[in-house]
This record gives sequence, structure tokens and C-alpha cells, in this order.
Amino acid sequence: MTAPLWAVRPKLQDWANANVPSESLRYKDGYWDQIVFVRDEIAGALAATYEEFKAIPESIRVISTHVSKSVLLPVFQVAIADGTVFTMRYNFHDWKISVSSPRDVVADFMGLFDYDERILDIYCEGFPEGLVYGPYAENKRQFTVELSSGYFRIFTFFWIFGHQVLRTR
Repeated sequence: MTAPLWAVRPKLQDWANANVPSESLRYKDGYWDQIVFVRDEIAGALAATYEEFKAIPESIRVISTHVSKSVLLPVFQVAIADGTVFTMRYNFHDWKISVSSPRDVVADFMGLFDYDERILDIYCEGFPEGLVYGPYAENKRQFTVELSSGYFRIFTFFWIFGHQVLRTR
């Protein structure tokens, strides 16, 4: 049996170290901000145990890339123990997140995103084909959402997911 595609892709830290942006780029610090955020903060929002907290960063892979502000950026994929896979990217303007879950994701996301909004593939720069889904309102197992710029909303999204979805399964 072959390993899932995400498992054969580079780990986030390895990819980041191999793709450090040029010092001349204005948004070079934004590169590291998103790498460190995804690597260090998402596990804290999702994990219920110390073992999960350690395992989640190890599962983060770079499955593709895109360019924003002349900076090569990763498309991240995070696979967690229950079988849920998150695919996401940040382009300094917004986050796009696709969720694929083995069960319905039932949570109050408190207005973080529009449950009915269909995100077009063209706006999910770098996502491999087949990983952009319809809106949350149509399919609670596979959906793609947009979150506004910065790190507060994406942290809140994962915190809600961890506390309202994972802790209730």
C-alpha cells in the first residue's frame, strides 16, 4: 500500500528552510510569520492532549506553492488523527481553507465566514486540483472557506474546530 500523497510531501520546516525568501523582498518577514504561525499555533488550537500537540506539527506538509508579493509561499496540508485534512494558503490578503472530514463538521463558527459562499478555484492559488470544495452550507464534510487577513480569525477557526468538533466526537 502506498502512503497518502501528503505523507510524501516535505515537512513544513524542511520546506521553509529550503525556500527562504530574498532579503530584498518587502514581504520576507510575512513569509516567516505564516510559517511559524501554522507550525506553532494550529496544534495548540486543535490538540486535546500533549501527544496530539506534538503530532500535529509533524503532520504539516507543503503540498504545493503559490506566489504573492513576489514571495514563494506554501500551500499547507494538516492531517489530524481523526482523519480530517485541512488544506490552506495565505497570500497576505486572506486565508483559504478546505476541510475534508470523515464526519459532518457541526459547529457555530460565529460569523468567521459566510456558510453559503462558494469559493472559486481561481482564488485558491496553488491548491491542487480537487481540493477546492463547495460551501459549508452544502456539505459539512468537505467545504472551502475564506477568512480575512491576519491570524486572529484563523486561530479562532481552528480553536472552534478543536473545541466544538473534535472534543465532541
